[in-house]
Amino acid sequence: MRQLDSYIARTVLMATLVVMVVIVGLDAIFTLVDELDNLKGNYQLVDALFFSGLRLPRRVYEYMPMACLIGCLAGLGSMAANSELTVMRAAGISINRIVLAVLKPMAVLMFVSLILGEYVVPSLEKIAQAHKAVAQGASEALSNKGKGYWHREGNTFMRFNAVEPGGVLHGITRYEFAQTEESKQSDELKQVVYAQRALYQRSYWQMENIVITHFDGDKVWQEKQATGRWDTELTPEKLSVVIVSPRDMSISGLYRYASYLDDQGLNSDAYMLSFWRKVTQPLSTFALVILGISFIFGPLRSVTPGYRIFSGIIVGMIYKYAEELLSPASIVLGFEPILASIIPIGASFILGLLLMRKAA
Repeated sequence: MRQLDSYIARTVLMATLVVMVVIVGLDAIFTLVDELDNLKGNYQLVDALFFSGLRLPRRVYEYMPMACLIGCLAGLGSMAANSELTVMRAAGISINRIVLAVLKPMAVLMFVSLILGEYVVPSLEKIAQAHKAVAQGASEALSNKGKGYWHREGNTFMRFNAVEPGGVLHGITRYEFAQTEESKQSDELKQVVYAQRALYQRSYWQMENIVITHFDGDKVWQEKQATGRWDTELTPEKLSVVIVSPRDMSISGLYRYASYLDDQGLNSDAYMLSFWRKVTQPLSTFALVILGISFIFGPLRSVTPGYRIFSGIIVGMIYKYAEELLSPASIVLGFEPILASIIPIGASFILGLLLMRKAA
């Protein structure tokens, strides 16, 4: 029995790895071609290759559920085409035993995915985005070469051209507003502070090459400083999450930053949605694998391998689009963000169990 379990696990695992290489490879090529449009200034082909290479683990993490689904269909499908599953069933091997053998390598891949999402992807994404922003021109005020990053803290709105993970900011512009007596909102611009660079010094930021523009009614004047101290609650750890999208942050980082936004009175829905999607990703992979196994013993039992793979792609896309639709729906309709992840997982799991029960 151990040899049989090992054979099933090895077959499914190899099929999943092949699928992963194909999907990630194609996506990486298309992404690199798209990145060539951003070649400007010091950001050239070598930098684009470096940027794309650092984002490969991100693609592996994102495509893991779909790769496991298609790999399961391809691996078990090849065994079904060779009548191996028929022989196993005739020998008294239950569907539950086959399912358990398939889930073992999938559990390993789920664990690898968690490690990538929690530790590898966030770090590499910060490095990639910082390198790209610096190369495209980070020290210019309101540089249009990079997209820049915006943040708000109280009555201050900030923009950074580039944020390096080591505690270095480039092209900082701060818009400081003051509350008027007529309005409780911060609608009167007090001053604009621009600094070419800022270095973190344990509890504050040391700014360099500062230009301060003051606004007092109809009067506007500027002053320049070589250096200056900037006290803020933003630490390099908190600020580094600004340069990556919520889906590229770690689970712990998402929770901390969402709590920080709540403390600032800002909307944290996007970060909580990503938090729950990452927390439930192993469950989504498990549900899709169960669904894939049920297809092999049910509706896809006697079809061609190409049709099985095509079916896996369609199911994976439907699942992904369901998540994408439910995420904004949770904000609009006001239901808990966790439901946006739980609903498609539960639907896939229930459908898979019903199909397997019917085939048993």
